[in-house]
Amino acid sequence: MRVLFVQRQPCIRALKYAVALRGARPEIALGFAYQGRTLSGWYGSGDDLFDGWWPMPADDPAAGLAAAIADFRPTLIHSHNLPDALTVLALEVTEGRIPVVHDSHDLQSLRRTPYEDGFDDPEDPAALEKAAVEGCAALVAVSPEMLAAIASRHRLPRRTLLFANYALARDITPFPRAGRRDGPLRVVYQGSVSANGSHYDLREGLAALAAAGIEVDVFPNRDVAEYHDLAARTPGLTLMDRLEPAALLRRLPAYDAGWAVFNARLNAAHLDTALPNKAFEYLASGLPIAAGPHRALRRLVEEHGVGVVIEDLADLPGALTDAPLAQMRRRALEDRELFTVEGHIGELVALYQEVAAAAVAA
Repeated sequence: MRVLFVQRQPCIRALKYAVALRGARPEIALGFAYQGRTLSGWYGSGDDLFDGWWPMPADDPAAGLAAAIADFRPTLIHSHNLPDALTVLALEVTEGRIPVVHDSHDLQSLRRTPYEDGFDDPEDPAALEKAAVEGCAALVAVSPEMLAAIASRHRLPRRTLLFANYALARDITPFPRAGRRDGPLRVVYQGSVSANGSHYDLREGLAALAAAGIEVDVFPNRDVAEYHDLAARTPGLTLMDRLEPAALLRRLPAYDAGWAVFNARLNAAHLDTALPNKAFEYLASGLPIAAGPHRALRRLVEEHGVGVVIEDLADLPGALTDAPLAQMRRRALEDRELFTVEGHIGELVALYQEVAAAAVAA
């Protein structure tokens, strides 16, 4: 089998898939047609996981994708959003000759802010979303909440798969510490930050947490000047150096909890469907989650008993202080395999096989 990943800006979910596929099914050939930077350009590693990389120029992405298909000869295409434009492009370029799996990391129709991947947002995103979902051979979604939201808007393909943003078992610390050290609680946030009012504009929440006497370390995946200013004037809040993914995961077990309380002013509907990478990376590292009242995250935390859910930022310091963090840490570690890509990659391979077999039979 030969699988061509397609994505405008290669992301950590694609890297995780590739690591797990290489480990479980090394006979599957992997290629990548992309725009922007490669995985190594973003994260410091990952390009070697693929048998080839094909750029899709902004002025003629169809030609770039056609060249990748001619060179790599994929059995199927696995196209990652956002945006949905490249899935639609793949459907147009292949004209039904090659099945396209559409991976919905994020649902455009639930967002009220730009995607912020360095490119302009496409025109008519609602039409692209519909065409991608209804035209694909199979749909992958990150949560039951997202799949339900998609089903309420569009006709689902026959084949769907729930595949959350699990952590990489390869990179997590084998023996995280068993308990917390003395002193103030230590909370970590890792991932995207912004200063534009979107769900990643976390300045208010992080400052409130530090003001309550909790030590807060932020590992951003990009440099945003406003967070340097915030850390400079906020005792207890430290902006850490950017780290490549494996190095970051080695640091997480030192903390008492992982922060997953997002700014819901503009994108509450999106947040209700999201299970971000960081949630599973916290859990696989043995960290309870401090979660906001976002439906998918609430379900994850409450089903496994691995964190606290707060309705108001003012409640979080007390909720963390009162929570049985050691017990939650043990539960997270007991269920660790459930939170890893490697623990679920067979489900994706089974989907690939089903899609490929259906294409041959057609």
